Amino acid sequence: MRARGKPWRLIADALREQFGLNARAAIRLAHGWSQSEVAQRWTAEWPDDPKTFKNISYWETWPSTTGYAPSLAVLERLAFLYRCSVADMLVDWGDHRGRDVESTHPAQEPIAWQVEHLALPELTRSIECWSSQLPEAERHWLLLKLSTATAAAAHLSARGGGNSTITSGRNDLDRLCGRWRSVYRFRSTSRNAELEGVHELSFRTAQGQLIGHSQPNTSGSILEMALRVDGLAVTGSWEERTSPTGHYRAATYRGSVEFVLDPTGRSMTGQWLGLGKHFVVNSGPWELSWIGDADPDTAHP
Repeated sequence: MRARGKPWRLIADALREQFGLNARAAIRLAHGWSQSEVAQRWTAEWPDDPKTFKNISYWETWPSTTGYAPSLAVLERLAFLYRCSVADMLVDWGDHRGRDVESTHPAQEPIAWQVEHLALPELTRSIECWSSQLPEAERHWLLLKLSTATAAAAHLSARGGGNSTITSGRNDLDRLCGRWRSVYRFRSTSRNAELEGVHELSFRTAQGQLIGHSQPNTSGSILEMALRVDGLAVTGSWEERTSPTGHYRAATYRGSVEFVLDPTGRSMTGQWLGLGKHFVVNSGPWELSWIGDADPDTAHP
């Protein structure tokens, strides 16, 4: 089969079927390598993390009591050496766990196993290793995106199922009323610098929306927001009026904003959109963080 150029996965499948091997041993033997040869190739590729044939044996023996479970990071490195996917080395995993392999998407099995069996520090290292494959410029944002999606999934699960939709009623809006610290970032072409605007907003409810109003900040600008909340999705509009004596000379800026609400209800992260000079659409990050209940002496009527 190798001479005919068959994929390694198909060769491994044939070895598993004929000799009753597990997937990790079968993919190794498809290459014609011994456990020692795999360990040598691993050490040559990652000299700061050397392995011996015993490591390979432990991973292949799993899930028996004499084996050790390979982490997701280990599986990805083995997949690199074997020129296959992680799923190819776990196609028989469901058999060992007493599950129907056909009923579970193979790409979900390694993730589910890692979350269930690894301690938090080891799981964190595994995700860190996996994230090194992401584009460096976007890595931090993508990990935050994954974190937000995980938090949203946990919130959905607590509500009674992953396919349900979170809806916001009056009580959900009421718990978001109060004082919030607002920080948005923008590029100032006139100053040739990355700057941030900081305000303290008091939010109240009106006509099914969160209405926010700030006192003048240190630069004298006033910010107003109108937000609609749909579960963890928060969308709306904003308007800022700058100080008559400030750098922007009583200019008024308007735009839209979209946040993801943390399930705790105490922070939001998102992006703003707004028109700049010459009708160019600008955007940037925006964060809201809870300060406390509204001050009755300063709350906007």
